[in-house]
Amino acid sequence: MRLRNKTIALVDSLQEAKSGNSFVQAFHEGGVVILDPVSLFSKSNWIRFEEDIDVINKVYSHLFDEVVIARKKLICFWPLTEQLGSEWVSLNALCDENGYELEAYRNVFLDGDGYGFSSDVLRLWKSFVYFLIESLLEDIKLNEGLEEIAKLTSDHEAIVLFKVRDAEKINYTYAVCHGVDGLLREKNLQSAKDYTALIEFGSFQDMLVGLLDSKDLSQYQTEFADKHLEKDYFKVIAQKTRTKNLIESWLKTYSLN
Repeated sequence: MRLRNKTIALVDSLQEAKSGNSFVQAFHEGGVVILDPVSLFSKSNWIRFEEDIDVINKVYSHLFDEVVIARKKLICFWPLTEQLGSEWVSLNALCDENGYELEAYRNVFLDGDGYGFSSDVLRLWKSFVYFLIESLLEDIKLNEGLEEIAKLTSDHEAIVLFKVRDAEKINYTYAVCHGVDGLLREKNLQSAKDYTALIEFGSFQDMLVGLLDSKDLSQYQTEFADKHLEKDYFKVIAQKTRTKNLIESWLKTYSLN
């Protein structure tokens, strides 16, 4: 798997970001996604992001696919004449806490007098960029900490079982994804944005017990990546469900047969 480039680039010239500028060209081998207020406004009124959740969902869904899943480098417009302002300090601290580095590419020929925007628009843009980067870094950390154990699939949904690694501690969690047929075709079940909220459990058995409170797992086909936990899975089902159809289900789904 290609290693993630843990840098975010800031540029204060929209023209350079859109053109074949050398620093942008250098990123194209790994792929980039450019976030600037002008082109984004033509697709979505981002100025209303504080009051319209649909704006955030639309923009963030695209960035999630490009930055978190496709591992592209993020390039953002940012007024670099204010590089030492409080917003810059906060953004730099956020990236540093998450092991990311900010790269700044300032156009020395720009005096930065508003960059063609009002002070209110610039303030909103910086707030919007901070929010998006903060959310992306959280999801990157989540995705990289997940190790898939198994996929459980029925006619209408998929349940993915995970190990969650945090330093030396290992927890377990599951994610429910609806509309499973399309996602299976796209092989995109590892994408955390497709799931309901994740709840962590201290052991694999505790997770299954919690899951069995709302799901009849004997109705799901299984595909295990971690073979060591596969027998434990069926033992827990046998203890909790005591279903007469358990052996038949086992024969249909047990991947070691």
